[in-house]
Amino acid sequence: MLTHPLTAVRSLLLLTALLPTLAWSQGLRFTTLDIGQGDSAVLIAPGGCVALFDGGPTGSGATIKAYLKSLGVTNIDMVFVSHMHADHMGGIDEVDVGTDAVSIDAVYDHGGTYNSNAYDDYVSHFSGRRFTALRGQTFSLCGEVTLTVVAANGNGITSSDENAKSVAVKISYGEFDALVGGDLTGSPDIESTLLNDVGEIELYKVHHHGSRSSSNDSFLDVTKPTVSFISVGKDNTYGHPTQECLDRLTARASDIWLTEDPATNKVRGHIELSSADGSTFVVKQGSVNVSYASKGPDLQPPSAPGALVASAVSSTEIDLSWNASTDNVKVTGYRVYRSVNGGAYTSAGTTSTPGFADLGLTPGASYEYLVTAVDAAGNESTASSASARTPAPGITVTKPNGGESWAGGRAQNITWTAQDISNVKLEYSLDNGASWTVIASSVAASTGSYSWTVPTTASTTARVRVKDAFGTDWDMSDGPFTINMVNSPAKVILNEILANEPGSSTNGEFVELVNVGGASIDISGWTLSDATSVRHTFAAGTVLGAGKAIVVFGGASGIPAGTTNAVVASTGTLSLNNGGDTVTVKTSSTGTATTIDMFTYTSALASQDGVSMNRSPDASATGSFVLHTSLSSLSASPGTRVSGVGF
Repeated sequence: MLTHPLTAVRSLLLLTALLPTLAWSQGLRFTTLDIGQGDSAVLIAPGGCVALFDGGPTGSGATIKAYLKSLGVTNIDMVFVSHMHADHMGGIDEVDVGTDAVSIDAVYDHGGTYNSNAYDDYVSHFSGRRFTALRGQTFSLCGEVTLTVVAANGNGITSSDENAKSVAVKISYGEFDALVGGDLTGSPDIESTLLNDVGEIELYKVHHHGSRSSSNDSFLDVTKPTVSFISVGKDNTYGHPTQECLDRLTARASDIWLTEDPATNKVRGHIELSSADGSTFVVKQGSVNVSYASKGPDLQPPSAPGALVASAVSSTEIDLSWNASTDNVKVTGYRVYRSVNGGAYTSAGTTSTPGFADLGLTPGASYEYLVTAVDAAGNESTASSASARTPAPGITVTKPNGGESWAGGRAQNITWTAQDISNVKLEYSLDNGASWTVIASSVAASTGSYSWTVPTTASTTARVRVKDAFGTDWDMSDGPFTINMVNSPAKVILNEILANEPGSSTNGEFVELVNVGGASIDISGWTLSDATSVRHTFAAGTVLGAGKAIVVFGGASGIPAGTTNAVVASTGTLSLNNGGDTVTVKTSSTGTATTIDMFTYTSALASQDGVSMNRSPDASATGSFVLHTSLSSLSASPGTRVSGVGF
């Protein structure tokens, strides 16, 4: 185990036999006090301002006061209480009492309560002077030394372990940095949460007296402390400092200093560190003085931003998002560079968080981005890249978009999407776009929907058009839709016929009937025939609702899964001829039967295997039959509209 480095000192160290008194009376001073198995340290700024870190166990007050008085200190500006265990805070209330008192202005801890006599005495004594330390909070000693709270209350990690709640403070003076964190733990791993705020340090006030559960590898790999001070009692029963902790420190070439040494049962005394300007520092313990050089300026850049994504949210805005970068000290911000249509990169702006909204862009342009991370020293990471294209302004009607059957006088939603258009004008046509009637002259485009009371004029060639209220962009329904009269009589038509079944099984042949009227109708006893004979008689109780369809298949195996409005031909076949045939719907097979609808097709409409013939427009009583593939990408649509949408 390396403790005081008396021989074979590495090249950065200057071993001196005697340190002039003047050097100890100027600059920064940090002292880890020997108070046995506990913790207490004193920081004095060049200007004389004082901070105390913890106060050791009950009874330590006399030792702390004696040391401060020997330096002429009569007042402590602030005390940081790492946590509520008695070996860290039991002696604090003893410091500013008695004839030899050293007054204390304020104490800072992680807040909350704790069940112990030491805690009760502490809270009572410092009533009105107690404050909660918060992560990110900064303090200044005489305007010369900066103190930053880098951990408090677990840094967002919930734990019942009081050690895990320890307040940790980074001390910065020129190029010199130190970390004091009480009993902060590596399990749960609170230590790793403060790495971006700490970086490499010169002095590490070792967490938890050198226990095995602190000073973990990931923490030490980043902090790389030049020297490590351990406050420990020579006769402690905890096994502090553990060999695991000592080995981890030694592996990082950190010189280890102990207040007391359980291995040799020796009291070594206070460990005093001083630095004139932060570029070098001296550690003194007893008659041993060792000089060290600080690590110097930070030259290590942050890691590149991760998983950069560029997303166009409008024709004038692209949003960027990425995973946060890491740094040996701290990432202070990000720089965003932009290239337009392959041009040179220029600055698009900066941000302190992993995200950026690039505004005021040109519609329809291609943008490429580079994002870098920057630390406090000005080091810039390598760049991550992403690209996106802004869409051009436009409107798309999404409903009605062709094939719908809407009842006149009832409310239906007209829907659309719009890009960079503020208001839209809505119109409808009953004659396939030959003439238009205004529905609404100006509606906020962002709503994307408008409740329209459908006119009470029947039409099989209705369309809707959505226009930019202040511009020239527009779109209308891709195809015509049907408007049925409210309460108009039922009207059943042959809408789709598949004569050339898929494969060789005639079970797949089907005939689709649609009620395009405004009222339901009972079709019990109605018949469906080919040119030869009746092939199906509708069962008693069969009712076809307004705007609904029913499909008769040649056999049960031909009915597609999930088709609920289908029946099997009552004779077990439809016998539709691929070379041409006549399909007839009548009200009865006996007596005076009324022909409801009839269609004679030729081989041209039954020439393709699995392709049906369908009314165009779909569900139009006056529409002619065409091959289904001319209406949509589907070969057939039994029981649904040509697009596959239900009736």
